[in-house]
Amino acid sequence: MTLNPKIRSSNPDIHSNMTSLETPPLDEIWVALDVETTGIDPESDRIIEVAAVKFRGEETHGEFQSLVNPGVEVEVSEFIEGFTGITRRDLDAAPSFPDIADDLLAFIGSSPVVGHSVGFDLGFLRSHGLSITSPVSDVYDLARVFLPDARSHRLGRIAAELGVHFVESEAHRALYDAEVTRRVFVELVRIAAGADAGVLRQIESIASRSHSSPLTYLLRRIAEGRAAERAAPDIGGISEPKRTYMSGISKPKRPEIDGGGLDLARLRSRLRYPQALEANAEEEKIDIDAAAELLEDDGPFARALPGFERRPEQIEMTRSVAKAINDGQRLIVEAGTGVGKSLAYLLPAALHAALNGRRVVISTNTINLQEQIIGKDIPTLLAALEDAHRGSEGEIRYALLKGRANYLCFKRWMSVKNSDGLSDEDARLASGVLLWLDRTSTGDKSELNIGRRSLASWNRISAQGALDCTRSMGVCFLRAARTRAAASHLVVVNHALLLTDLVMDGSLLPEYDALIIDEAHHLESEATRQLGFEISQSAVGDRLQGLGGERGLLPRAAAAIGRTSASAQDRKMLDRVAEMASGTLPYLRESMTALFGFAEESALGEASGQSQARVTNGTRGQPRWSDVETVWETIDHALADLQDTLGSLASALGDTDTDDVDDHGGLSMELGDSLQETAKLRQNLSEFAVHPREDVVYWVEKSARSGDTTQFGAPLHVGEQLETLLYSRKRSVVMTSATLAANGTLDHIQERTGFHDAERKLLGSPFDYKTSTLVCTPNDMPEPSAPNYAERAARAIGEAAAAAGGRTMALFTSYAALRDTAESMKEWTRERGIDLLAQGGEASPYQMIRRFLDNPNSIILGTASFWEGVDLPGDSLQVLVVTRLPFNVPTEPVFEARSELYDNPFMEYALPQAILRLRQGFGRLIRSKTDRGVVVILDQRVISRRYGALFLQSLPPASRKTCKVDRLGGEVKRWLDR
Repeated sequence: MTLNPKIRSSNPDIHSNMTSLETPPLDEIWVALDVETTGIDPESDRIIEVAAVKFRGEETHGEFQSLVNPGVEVEVSEFIEGFTGITRRDLDAAPSFPDIADDLLAFIGSSPVVGHSVGFDLGFLRSHGLSITSPVSDVYDLARVFLPDARSHRLGRIAAELGVHFVESEAHRALYDAEVTRRVFVELVRIAAGADAGVLRQIESIASRSHSSPLTYLLRRIAEGRAAERAAPDIGGISEPKRTYMSGISKPKRPEIDGGGLDLARLRSRLRYPQALEANAEEEKIDIDAAAELLEDDGPFARALPGFERRPEQIEMTRSVAKAINDGQRLIVEAGTGVGKSLAYLLPAALHAALNGRRVVISTNTINLQEQIIGKDIPTLLAALEDAHRGSEGEIRYALLKGRANYLCFKRWMSVKNSDGLSDEDARLASGVLLWLDRTSTGDKSELNIGRRSLASWNRISAQGALDCTRSMGVCFLRAARTRAAASHLVVVNHALLLTDLVMDGSLLPEYDALIIDEAHHLESEATRQLGFEISQSAVGDRLQGLGGERGLLPRAAAAIGRTSASAQDRKMLDRVAEMASGTLPYLRESMTALFGFAEESALGEASGQSQARVTNGTRGQPRWSDVETVWETIDHALADLQDTLGSLASALGDTDTDDVDDHGGLSMELGDSLQETAKLRQNLSEFAVHPREDVVYWVEKSARSGDTTQFGAPLHVGEQLETLLYSRKRSVVMTSATLAANGTLDHIQERTGFHDAERKLLGSPFDYKTSTLVCTPNDMPEPSAPNYAERAARAIGEAAAAAGGRTMALFTSYAALRDTAESMKEWTRERGIDLLAQGGEASPYQMIRRFLDNPNSIILGTASFWEGVDLPGDSLQVLVVTRLPFNVPTEPVFEARSELYDNPFMEYALPQAILRLRQGFGRLIRSKTDRGVVVILDQRVISRRYGALFLQSLPPASRKTCKVDRLGGEVKRWLDR
């Protein structure tokens, strides 16, 4: 390990060796910089390593690298040690930062600096007393703009995208990361330099209006280089080869937007508007026997799918779905893991749609299943049908349709792109979209890498709330998506869009008469969200702030109208707008703060530290609730005035000459969106504060992390609404999932979702659980509420993991229990060299899964999202530990309110819900016929309480064993060694 800074120069005369073919900015000396730290907060965390690489283009001219002693008082966590490979012992022998600061500053000199998310590195250097005054560039920003559709903008993923060699195990050391940053930077600059001149001018303009963009210096240097090239004489025909890395960035023949390099004619040609389906006058039935024969060993699916095997459960499900569609019936079917249920319902759905020119909608809960159906299952289906019935592939069309917020609104993007005072995030996204528009056919945000920090910027340019987008220069991605869906036989949506369509009275989805709901065990919870409402104090504050202020919607719209109108009526209206922006809106924000505060005090005031509490008739009867009602009345009047003002502005703007108003279309849409949102807010606040409904649950929730308060309303029972708005309006509805049954029946899920009068099917799994899976229940565990439970659970998990060589995941029902167990296991795992990955720490769930797959000698402690949707195939996961039976928290508002509807809420509601959750967790272990593993249930109640048998009976027919915790490791090892 380095005890003092390493400074190496491979070329002392760095100014005499310029690569003749490199153009600005690669013709000057740059420094790639990276630091490793003890955390992410520059005020409280410390630098532990710093490195820099000096370079011009491909040539490296020197390196600087040193470990940094953060001081004995600074803790270096196990995560950081594992992440970087830097130990406390290494750091104790290293110099302090002041000892190397002058050398680092001298090494950088006046050269421009580049890093990946370089603001992080510079922020830590400033907190340590070293400020960099050189121009700065950022490969993260460059990649966001010039590789907007890369799967990730992490340094390693950008490197992979560009073909730059990157070794994950060597990453997170400062010198290695700085060197990779150098190579990535060079490739990105070459892509940028090869872009259309009009595109670069647009991006430079956007960057200049964001004021602090790290792209400004770089783009200016590229422009200088191009100007120099144009001025240079011809010296024999030698020229830079044309860059072709990204399709669609060469100069268009007929640009139509301010010389911006975007070919509108070509963009419009990519938006296909096919003719809608025309249904047959008379329905033709599916030949059920012929459909089933396609799934036999010698059928077309066997030829289309390598390793395909005949599965009786799949054939039976296909027959049942075909019959339900033929007869216009309802069907609910549980199909265990390995059945191949997607193909089992897609086959009859496709045949019915193709025979009759009709549409079948397939609704899923997760993006992963949507992608599987669109990207794998339907193409496989069409290939098999082509094999069996020549020409079928061309006759069956399919589409994925998403909600409005998933599609770019071209008009809103134009409005943001051309506006002043852009945030850095707005500028990055607007610039990236400019290049993406030259190749996208869908305008779907899933093609871009929209992270959490970009979501607010995306919302500003999405079609959510956008009006009249079909008039935007002939470019409307939402309209194109809906037209493709209307021309498709199979349309895949998610539960959220399916249910939003109900609220919007069927205006979002094309007409359909057959519906298949996959992952149906999520339907009730999603309906609870979509058919209810939530009002966040911070979101309301942000919305009101966006209306007023220097760059708010009201002043911008008023200024636009004021430039074109001098009528007395409009001047009077503009005076009212000014008063609204300067007086009413600030008062409204203060009143909102008071409303949320009174509601929080009334609901949570006596909740003894709880973060959420119901608002019941009893709550409303308290004297304190009168304060809520009083403030609401003031707010309601102010919101009514705001609605009138927005409406007046929209009307006045509509009467102006569009040629005289900059961004007329963008302002009109913003006003329309704000008008809708204000009306919705007013209605929801009225219901929550003074006009509650008997069939709705209301509650208040306060975030422990942010302190934000949110008011909620949710339907007490979604089943009746689903029956009225959905099932009864469709000719045939099929519900399916791998986990629907509780206590061996489908009664619970049908009652909760209102899905009555349906044929039932409980299909098992083709997996041989008896020989592949052992369910082990230690009989000497304490009750989960016992004070020594976390310590005993830690021991049991450790015994099982040691026997399996890691490869263990433990599922918890609360973060508190997880943290206690992780603390108890910390020393034990450190001594044995086992990587302990605990959710809620410094690693994200994605990072935890990645590290688990990279290092089999690992244990995951997970809650929430790890119970479902995690797919760890093969022998990467061999032990699944369920620490506690997954009962709902009794005081959770919706659960509590719904429990009150039952005579025996535990047996009729709480128990079936917990059984379904346990079955979902169990499904994480065995994902294929060749998988093998052990499920350990540490909750003593599964064997000590009478209802415990119901949990075990609901699991697949695995082998079972009862043992002591001390012998758990032996049982696991014997089973896995069999």
